[in-house]
Amino acid sequence: MPKPVVAIVGKPNVGKSALFNRLAGRRIAIVDETPGVTRDRVMAEADLLGRTVILFDTPGIDYALDDQLSRCLLDQVKIAIDDADVIVFLVDGLEGLTRTDLEIAEMLRKSGKPIVFAANKIDTSSTPMAEFWELRMGAPLPISALHGRNVDKLKAAISEKLPPPTPDELLPEEWTEAIKVAIVGRPNAGKSSLLNALLGEERVIVSPIPGTTRDAIDTPFEWQGHKFILIDTAGIRRKSQIRAPLEYYAMVRAFGAIDRCDVVVLVIDGVEGVTHQDARIGGYAHEQGKPTILVVSKWDLVRGKLEEETANPAQLRRREKLLQSDFANFLQKELWFLSYAPVLYTSATKRWNVEAVLEKALYCYEQSRKRITTGVLNRAIRQIIGEHPPPSEGKRQLKIYYATQPEVAPPTFVLFVNDPELMTDGYLRFLEKRFRAMFQWDGTPFKWVIRSSHERAVAIAT
Repeated sequence: MPKPVVAIVGKPNVGKSALFNRLAGRRIAIVDETPGVTRDRVMAEADLLGRTVILFDTPGIDYALDDQLSRCLLDQVKIAIDDADVIVFLVDGLEGLTRTDLEIAEMLRKSGKPIVFAANKIDTSSTPMAEFWELRMGAPLPISALHGRNVDKLKAAISEKLPPPTPDELLPEEWTEAIKVAIVGRPNAGKSSLLNALLGEERVIVSPIPGTTRDAIDTPFEWQGHKFILIDTAGIRRKSQIRAPLEYYAMVRAFGAIDRCDVVVLVIDGVEGVTHQDARIGGYAHEQGKPTILVVSKWDLVRGKLEEETANPAQLRRREKLLQSDFANFLQKELWFLSYAPVLYTSATKRWNVEAVLEKALYCYEQSRKRITTGVLNRAIRQIIGEHPPPSEGKRQLKIYYATQPEVAPPTFVLFVNDPELMTDGYLRFLEKRFRAMFQWDGTPFKWVIRSSHERAVAIAT
């Protein structure tokens, strides 16, 4: 990316995420007193004295731990350091100097990158900090990320160490119109693996431990001339399974990612199949009017089982095709409200159908912004009514006088009728099905608004 990169580095629970949120000017990273909350490089744009930078929050470094996840976390920090133009080394001013601080300082010196040294949680000037001179980084800048003390001085110190502006930085903001794609699903369904496969690098931690991703992470990405912002989210558990406040915050972030995205990619575990929780997530996306793609992950494992049972390639292809057809029928039954959503069978590890996710995301985005002129819309409605007349109740029959499409994303249709109470859900579903077939319009939900013809008359009069 052309903008300079600033990475915040330190041991767990020194306040990196609180400082990240303070510099970004909004709450992005999850802040909690539990050490090790941040498990990915969380990224956001921040304004530092008129200069736009890409800000990275990183996982806390703890050399005392040597498990698989801790090694993954350290790798993420090292990648952030390699990417960074300036590093903010943050220590806990109240706790004082620790062995971990010494080890981190040594690693940062070896990186050769410009470093801004700051001690957090300092609310008064009387707090002693002489011991931090042992880190051989000079006197730390005393700050309080929580209360904003000396944060402006920290911004100035970072700005002084930034590289000179490049011509690209002076261009108009180019990512404002990027397509925001939220990758959502249950824990361990393969969301982060899919994101890494799309990006072609280990940007997000992939681990067999469910719940590894906790923040909604925005990653700008360009593909075939189209700009995307890919949002990886925490796995959404059932409410009954959420035990800690931290898991609740992560779930709220994931649903928030659906709210602000343009397209939802719902990742479904191909081995486990569709669950009630998948339906809940998909239902929320549908209710919010978001175009949705159903991505069946880990298809290489499903195919591997077929290969064990099938000797010849032709038979394997036939069996796989039949299995995909059965899976699609099952999806149609369990996620009937997402009948418009395309289905893709993918493998992140084998990179099967990975680019097709971006193709469908672009397609669904365009479909959600499609508009039909009022004249064409009303001719279509008259044709559909001619094929199948509206329902009646006793001696009263529903009459549709006029239709219009006032909005897109999602496409919204207003029908002016003689009595809205006569419109049944069944006939509305019939209208939508025929409408989609006539205009080859899928990939996005529709929103229908039924109004009395009297309302239209009042609107015209005013």
